[in-house]
Amino acid sequence: MKIENKDFWEIENVIHTQDYRATQTSDYEAYLYDKVAQLTNQNGLKVENAKIFGCGTGREILGLMKYFDLKKVLGTDISENMIKKGHLNIKEWNLSDKVTLKVGDATQFSDQKETYELVTLMNSVLTYVDKKENRYKIFSTSNEILKPGGYIIGSVHNQSGAPLKTIYFFLRRCLKPFLRNEPGNRMTGFKGYDVKGYYFTKNGLRKHLEDANFKVVEVLSLNDYYKKHNVKYNSLKGWNNIIFIAKK
Repeated sequence: MKIENKDFWEIENVIHTQDYRATQTSDYEAYLYDKVAQLTNQNGLKVENAKIFGCGTGREILGLMKYFDLKKVLGTDISENMIKKGHLNIKEWNLSDKVTLKVGDATQFSDQKETYELVTLMNSVLTYVDKKENRYKIFSTSNEILKPGGYIIGSVHNQSGAPLKTIYFFLRRCLKPFLRNEPGNRMTGFKGYDVKGYYFTKNGLRKHLEDANFKVVEVLSLNDYYKKHNVKYNSLKGWNNIIFIAKK
């Protein structure tokens, strides 16, 4: 069933897929947090303010709190129902004095009065931004609200991984001159719903970041990440997402 992005994230069982993991941090997410904590310590920048785009029910907040002494966190999400559940979580975690969650479209975020040391685009939120101009807008806005020396981190879906997916995107790249949209465009979603999405290549993600005036620190597929840590990982079966760190 085809459905629009916002409507998809308002559905109860879709929200549950995010919320039931609300106290969990994956190993590669922890890697991103720890890496930024090390880099900012080396550079003398204290991470006290964080902006989360696509915060959902607040799934990444507890993980961030373990690595940074955050005084203020602002999370925004397109889904009203996600934010309602997020408010319940924040209250349960006794973080209401530090965390603010609001309904908002990342492509329309315009509060330039506040600045942050860290911006996050986790949970493959950019995968659900199918138009290039909107992805560029989000990266540009992220750069504008970051303090000098601040960092952006995140994860996205990868064009390379499981064989059928890899072949599909390879053929689309070959047919690029004849396509009506970008090679990375594909219907995505789950729970029986189809949503317009976009899958990245590592080079394509680097270009997005560099065009938004970021200095790329690291762009790794999960296959790269696990090889780096000498852990077995089968990219032919796993998601093989791409994770990234960049600096303003």
